[in-house]
Amino acid sequence: MTRAIWVGIMVAAALASSVCRSQVAWPSKPVKIVVAFGPGGTADVLGRTLAEELSTAFNQQFYVENRPGNSGSVGSSQVVRAEPDGYTLLIGGAGPHLTGPAVNANIGYVTMRDFTHIAMIAGDSFMLASSRELNVKTFAELVKVARERPVTCGTPGSGSQGHLIMELINRAAGTKLQAVPYRGAADNMTDLLGNHVSLALQPAISVGQQVKAGNAFGLAVTSLQHKAVFGNVPTFDELGYPQIYGVAWFWLTGPKDIPPEIVQKLNLAVRRILESPKIKEQFAGVGLSTMDLGPTDLNKFLANEVTLWGALAKEIGLRVE
Repeated sequence: MTRAIWVGIMVAAALASSVCRSQVAWPSKPVKIVVAFGPGGTADVLGRTLAEELSTAFNQQFYVENRPGNSGSVGSSQVVRAEPDGYTLLIGGAGPHLTGPAVNANIGYVTMRDFTHIAMIAGDSFMLASSRELNVKTFAELVKVARERPVTCGTPGSGSQGHLIMELINRAAGTKLQAVPYRGAADNMTDLLGNHVSLALQPAISVGQQVKAGNAFGLAVTSLQHKAVFGNVPTFDELGYPQIYGVAWFWLTGPKDIPPEIVQKLNLAVRRILESPKIKEQFAGVGLSTMDLGPTDLNKFLANEVTLWGALAKEIGLRVE
């Protein structure tokens, strides 16, 4: 063996060892979790909860950075362009990743091609709530009003899953709900309580607290099964509208090509966190659902959801430019 070949082998071995050490050492610096919506919504709450728990699990800082805009596609687009080194992550969501690409041809990414989907976090039903000024306390009362005149309805953004569900309501009940897009659920609830918008159709974790406090009327939720945490708020299915449904799933994702070793570490850590009694109690108290999925099963689930909501958007004819 010549000296040149021997040196080449030693250099290659050193580089391979260096790569292995860098992978094992992850995370060696703070990790950013982008939330593509404003503070106070489900994505933000879950992102901050996860950041706190992962900081403890890895003995390294995980922190949230809010990047709202265009139904979550602004923050998502930024993450797509980030280095796939595991130090820039994203709270994936139905709006930017399931319905967004289906209704916006210029969104700039393909969900199942341009991201590394890591771990499921939780699913939240949507709740339709009315302002006290509108003074409708049941969905049946709303239908009577909204068949006669337009009623403003806050949604998580144009082309979002909430927007699509609002169109399902119009189609199923013959109502004239008009979508008002919001960058975050907190802004929508502020306007609902201030009587600047008549309805809010947002994830239940954001709406339910105000309904429980008596500041708004909960009309219906989009889960297929009634949850005691929602009190007397019925499901659309119980009201005779089984076609009005939807769960806002949230998961941990990042730019494509994150090393499998990092994906596996994060997936196992998130699943352990979700199994902890503290988190189980916390999630159950606000009606959040969970699924224990490895990376492969998560990708299969998301691929099915992309197909489902894309087909529904096409059927309704919802397009956003």
